[in-house]
Amino acid sequence: DAGWDVEISSIHPTLPEDVLLAAVSDVDAAIAHNADQWTAKVIQAAPNLKVIARTGVGFENVDINAARRHGVVVATTPGSNSEAVADLTFAMMLALSRKLLANDALLKQGIWDPILGNDLHFKTVGILGLGRVGRAVARRATAFRMDVLGHDPFVHPQEVIEAKVRAVAPDELYRASDFVTLHLPSTPETTGMINAHALGLMKTSAFILNTARGSLIDEDALGEALRSGRIAGAGLDVFSTEPASSSPLARLPNVLASPHVAGNTEETMQLTGAMAVDNALAVIDGSWPDEVVVNDVYSAP
Repeated sequence: DAGWDVEISSIHPTLPEDVLLAAVSDVDAAIAHNADQWTAKVIQAAPNLKVIARTGVGFENVDINAARRHGVVVATTPGSNSEAVADLTFAMMLALSRKLLANDALLKQGIWDPILGNDLHFKTVGILGLGRVGRAVARRATAFRMDVLGHDPFVHPQEVIEAKVRAVAPDELYRASDFVTLHLPSTPETTGMINAHALGLMKTSAFILNTARGSLIDEDALGEALRSGRIAGAGLDVFSTEPASSSPLARLPNVLASPHVAGNTEETMQLTGAMAVDNALAVIDGSWPDEVVVNDVYSAP
């Protein structure tokens, strides 16, 4: 409708560097999947490029510094899928606590031998990261009459209070929680933060959930904790290497695994795609909301 010529890749995402290099020479704007490899070499090969509009909130596969040097805006779609991610997080909590998959598997084999699960209500959930997704999880947990702990030094204390979350240090959160759920970006500080130390503080009856980024967890340490019974189980939507079809973690009986779909529903895919297109159109027009830009390239006042 805006009069643009639209080129759609014939290759399913994720798009590697060589595919993008062959396609970007005359591109003004790109709608980018979360793992497409927007390296410095790709950005340099696109002299007309003004915006990389991400369909999601992550941008670790875009060379932010190279984009800034070339004046290319990198925009994300904050809030577009936060409720969907919170939904899947809570679905995993319910499925793990009530042993839904184990009971389903037995019944499909013709075996009527119920495995007892545990209540979710009145349990304690610890939320690492209290941005949009973390606070959405807190709302669901409050409705289930759970005790909600949280840690996020970058969120204003008033927002934590309004979310009905009790702020605690990470070690206290690990010790006290029946469920530890991760909602943090991938940064040098957060990489591998769920390690042997953190897992060693958790209850043996506790579960860990990750619907954020695979790099947050030391997967070797988690595998050992799961196999030894150091913790009860895990719900994993993300892995350090994806696709994770051959991941040993995904094969463990006390792991509920899904293929990085927490933020992807039919409704959120429509919304996220529309927001990414709106961001690209706004950049080309010369004005866009600063809150969607992640690499400090802004429109003129």
